[in-house]
Amino acid sequence: MKPLLVGLVAIVAAVSASSALAQSTEADWVEITRNAVGDRFMVERNSIELRNGAVWYWEHRDFPQPNNAFIGVELGQPVYGVTLYRSADCVGGVARLRQIIARDQEQQVIQRLNYGDAGPLSQPQSGSSAAAVLSFVCEQVQSAPDESQS
Repeated sequence: MKPLLVGLVAIVAAVSASSALAQSTEADWVEITRNAVGDRFMVERNSIELRNGAVWYWEHRDFPQPNNAFIGVELGQPVYGVTLYRSADCVGGVARLRQIIARDQEQQVIQRLNYGDAGPLSQPQSGSSAAAVLSFVCEQVQSAPDESQS
């Protein structure tokens, strides 16, 4: 029974890994901008979705130097990247943070922080990299064909 269980676990792990790889090849990350210190801001284009009047999307930021202050919680490892799940009100120019995935220098997950509906709101300063990301996401939604007219 134990060898069967070990074999089953190995099969499930292999299927999960190949599924994750397949999903990652379908991702369409586009670089939006880089800021003055070299942080790179990207959006996963296929994740942009309009739901109940809000735009939902995945954003990723790479940091050339560790940026643990961005996370706001104590972590035992340096943070070189974060993947953020956000919802945004394009009219008001406000975004709500839904989830943060902190990553190390090899982009391996250090920690996941889920905020859901209690995530902090932010209104990016005009001309900032965060404002450029929000503008890109909102433009993608505005230029998408309106499904109600189909």
